[in-house]
Amino acid sequence: MRHAIIAECLDAAIAAPSIHNTQPWRFLPREHCVDVYADRSRQLAVIDPDGRELTISIGAAVLNLRVALLARGYKPLYALLPDPAQPDLMARVTIGDRTQPTYLARRLAGAIPRRHSNRRPFRSAELPETVLDELGEAAASEGGYLMIADPPLRDGVLGVVRRAETLRRTDPDYLVELAGWTAPEPGRREGVPLVAYAPPDRAERIPLRDFGLAHPARHAWPGVFEDEPTVAILYGSGDSPYAWLRAGQALERVLLTATANGVQSTLMTQPLEYADLRALFDDSAQGRVAQAVIRLGYGHESPPSPRRPLADVLMSMPDELAVPDELTVPDEPAWPTS
Repeated sequence: MRHAIIAECLDAAIAAPSIHNTQPWRFLPREHCVDVYADRSRQLAVIDPDGRELTISIGAAVLNLRVALLARGYKPLYALLPDPAQPDLMARVTIGDRTQPTYLARRLAGAIPRRHSNRRPFRSAELPETVLDELGEAAASEGGYLMIADPPLRDGVLGVVRRAETLRRTDPDYLVELAGWTAPEPGRREGVPLVAYAPPDRAERIPLRDFGLAHPARHAWPGVFEDEPTVAILYGSGDSPYAWLRAGQALERVLLTATANGVQSTLMTQPLEYADLRALFDDSAQGRVAQAVIRLGYGHESPPSPRRPLADVLMSMPDELAVPDELTVPDEPAWPTS
């Protein structure tokens, strides 16, 4: 029974978002825990040379793993970067004692398979304050801060995103890297498929990443995007691998909370890939560092991007690496009790 539960929870973990759908994680399941490793072979050298986006993606997978365990009645204990001698060991999630699943855990777990990046036009409808407040609370519960941009700030943010997208279009190294993760190969279970591309926006109102630069989508009809999009900036404290893992968990909890409320989301990471542009978003007065830019809104659900099968992301488990019976002590509370 324990092995079946771990497999189900790992299926939830690999449903997490990742830059270019690189899925840069590996899992080592054991009797009482799951070790989560970075797969450096999937790091994007051009847009993510420091591994920040890779680490945020792994943090999102850790959040899904925690949610899935709790929804199945097990308390998830976890430690981030638990072994300094193994820098690619990003997290250890231990299966704790049985507990009563909360409504919140079940609600977020139900959103995991429905959360997809949506690069299509949204309706011109504002998100209710109650939903925005819930998204802010979701970020705060994982140590993040979600700022909903007012119209002047939103237009400024979109301008910076547009600038970054323009720079990328003229970078030959970026185009080569992008081509490698958008090639439409039959049966491919990674990268960004044609159906996930953003449709052309003739008004260029919302500067979404153009995944069709190397492999254009055929018969891509222009879309009419919303005039006043809802744009949010996710902040974290610090700018280290530990902080990035925290930010990834905060990001995924925001995205799952949005999905549970029927809200679609799009990540716009282009400006955060340039140090000078990213610095424009930082809140030095509060010691906050920008970790994600998110577009939110109501629209038709988009097709999911594929995921690799679980067997492809599992590591071998030598007998000498068996975990002792003692449970790992978490470095922070695993989940709110309310």
